[in-house]
Parts: sequence; C-alpha cells; structure tokens
Amino acid sequence: MTIFFSDSLFMLPLLLCSVVAVAVIVHRMVSLRATNVLPQALTTALQDADAETIRNQVEDDRSSLGRVCQQALTKQHPNRAAATSSAETYAREEISKLQAGLTTLEVIITIAPLLGLLGTVSGLVTVFSGLGASGTQAPSGSGIARGIAEALNTTIAGLVVAVPAVIAHGFFQRKIDRLTTRMERVLHEAIERFYR
Repeated sequence: MTIFFSDSLFMLPLLLCSVVAVAVIVHRMVSLRATNVLPQALTTALQDADAETIRNQVEDDRSSLGRVCQQALTKQHPNRAAATSSAETYAREEISKLQAGLTTLEVIITIAPLLGLLGTVSGLVTVFSGLGASGTQAPSGSGIARGIAEALNTTIAGLVVAVPAVIAHGFFQRKIDRLTTRMERVLHEAIERFYR
C-alpha cells in the first residue's frame, strides 16, 4: 500500500480510484446476495403455494423478485399477456438496479492504467530533462535508476487498482446474469400458474 504514497502527482487520483473501487465492490457484494434478489422462501412459495398465499407473501417482500411479483401478480391484470408485460417492465428496472456501480468499475478499469502510464511518462520526462539541462551537474547512475523506479511505481499502482476491478466486474456481471435468468424462469412459472 506504500506505493500510493510516493511523490507522484498521479498517485492521489489512483488512490481515490482504489477507494471508490473497494466501496463499489463491497456494496455490490452486499446488494447481490441471494436473499436480496431471489430469497429462497419466496421462490419456493411461487412454485408451490396457492395464489392467496403468494399474494400475502409478496406484499411484504422487499427483494428484487418480490418487487417484480408485486407488479405482476398482485395487481389486477386482465390476462396473462398483460401480467407478463408488466413483469418484463419492472424486471428491466430491477436489473438496472442490480447493475448499479458496474459502470463506475468500468470507468476505473479504463482510467487507472492510463493514469499510471501518464504518471510514468511524466516521471521519465522529469528524470531525463535533468540530464539535458545545461549548467547543472548530471545525476549519478543510481539517481537516474531511482528516478525511473519512482516513475514506474505509478504504472504498478494503476495496474494494482485495475486488475481487481476487472475481476470483480466480471464476477458481478456473471452473477447478475445468473440471477436474472433464474428470476425470469421463476416469474414465468408463477404467471403461468396464476393466469390459467
């Protein structure tokens, strides 16, 4: 972690990116738990219980599946097509909520390596401009090596921020895909049972 506290001007935005990435990752981990999206009790009720029991259970449920079911199953729809259309509309809204924060991770994945590269180039320019300055004593070989190492630290920092963000983004995207596919199947079966 000490890499973020070097003298480079670009380390501060990289540190900020890392803090934001960690916050988004923790928030998504909590938000995408199965109990918040597809609680087992509600899923079981939708598959096994009668219509009245389902209506009662859905009314108090705050999960993503529960909110979509409130629109599709507890409202008075004239037929199955209307209920399906309502479910699809609210399901898209819930999927959008599930994906909140992933755009932020995408931005961090893009800009963190670029900030690191920019810091490296800036550091190298500073090191080599000292070599060409007239009337100044040329830095020693160890001084040049130290300056180059400090410049490369920003590239390392950029990658340290971006790599976990890439892994988390891929993990969350796959999890959302799995959850929404299962939600779609459970809803379809529930609507079929409700509107026979």
